[in-house]
Amino acid sequence: MQSRGARNPGRNALVCLAVAVASAIAIWTGVRDMAALGHETGSTALRIGAGLFLLIISAIFSLNFFWGYRIVENLRSGRTRFSGWTVTPADYDLFREIDGNFAKRGEANDYRALKAVPPEGVAVLFSRDGVLIGDRYFGLASTGLNRFGDAAIIRSEPPMLEFAMVTTTATNLSVFRVFRIHSVLRVPVASNAAIQAEKVAGHFQAVLRNEVIVNPGFWKLRIRIGLIGAAICAALAGTGFLLADRNDELDNIPLFLAVAGTILAIGGLVLALKSWSFDRSRRPR
Repeated sequence: MQSRGARNPGRNALVCLAVAVASAIAIWTGVRDMAALGHETGSTALRIGAGLFLLIISAIFSLNFFWGYRIVENLRSGRTRFSGWTVTPADYDLFREIDGNFAKRGEANDYRALKAVPPEGVAVLFSRDGVLIGDRYFGLASTGLNRFGDAAIIRSEPPMLEFAMVTTTATNLSVFRVFRIHSVLRVPVASNAAIQAEKVAGHFQAVLRNEVIVNPGFWKLRIRIGLIGAAICAALAGTGFLLADRNDELDNIPLFLAVAGTILAIGGLVLALKSWSFDRSRRPR
């Protein structure tokens, strides 16, 4: 499995926001109809249950895509740009040919080369923890579930930047197992940008050695979010348990609070613990 990068995060955020609004409407009509009938039906239960699930998921994804949209726009505007160049159509054609030779040897690129290159070429923009190649963004963090493990220059004509990517994932089809997927991200470099590419490679190598800490508050913020979220959800779960004897009277709301609150509280603690682990691994050696 390869990461193909993020594309059109603004459009994706709007789609998720539309799903969230539709889910909220479904929940409202379900509650309204249940109150009018005086009892729960299969239709109202489906609208409320599915609506709550989709509302939570779509809201989370909307925030994630909006965050991605801001990252891309800040990079394009120059606010977070660290380095960059424009790959001419001629250079890009050579890159595509060399990259294809790597793919034939089983070293496929996470970035899928364009078949048709715009006349103005392809812009490559680097921030201190990511790269935008054309309209596709790739995060380049040194910690987390998606990270890079090495950065190097391929001295071809024209040169390339190569990042060894590592994705951590899990499966529970039979036995829960965590494993890492290794892939490669090759970035085209303009023929007149070799010196800039060397500086970019040097920066990311320094990040790997913890000599440069990019966005030092990133994991600390997630620790706080995880702990605060866990506390709020634990309180909701506690409320559900306290009202357990009135579950039928309150249309299963206490049961929902107890179950959902417990699960989300555990999730918050896991987020805080993993974020603490990632933040600790970035400390200067």
